[in-house]
Amino acid sequence: MKKYIACLLILVLTIASCKNEAIPKPDDLLSKETMAAILYDITLVNSIKGVNKSKLDDGFMHLDMYLYEKHKTDSLQFKSSNNYYAANPEIYSEIYGIVQARLTKERKEVGEQLEIEQKRRDSISEAKKQARMKKIDTTLSNKGKPQKKKPQNVQKENSDG
Repeated sequence: MKKYIACLLILVLTIASCKNEAIPKPDDLLSKETMAAILYDITLVNSIKGVNKSKLDDGFMHLDMYLYEKHKTDSLQFKSSNNYYAANPEIYSEIYGIVQARLTKERKEVGEQLEIEQKRRDSISEAKKQARMKKIDTTLSNKGKPQKKKPQNVQKENSDG
């Protein structure tokens, strides 16, 4: 009898766990693209907080409210959509793939811009260094040569006399 109940329990649990949707699809489900955009922005905000949280605190910015307004949603819709997608790992993985691709693209673009800026700074620094060296060279080469004396104002005596 115990074996029969144990088998029945395992069968019920197996059937319940194989159910397609653990969490029902919300009526106001955010699209995968919108969800990816929100998660991308959340990632950026978390990065900013990690770098300079005081800057955000000084600005009295309520970033969560800003993000909801930006994406025309609210916290309840985001939470229910996030819970639905989290219960469906394949879809959630797809969404995070979109976020990851966007972050990688942005990182590459920023890296290229930083490289261009660094080259510009290096060339300016090199030009300043060469100008200083040229100035030093001219100063040193002039020290070894006798300098021309400036003509003194010679007053002519009046020969009217």
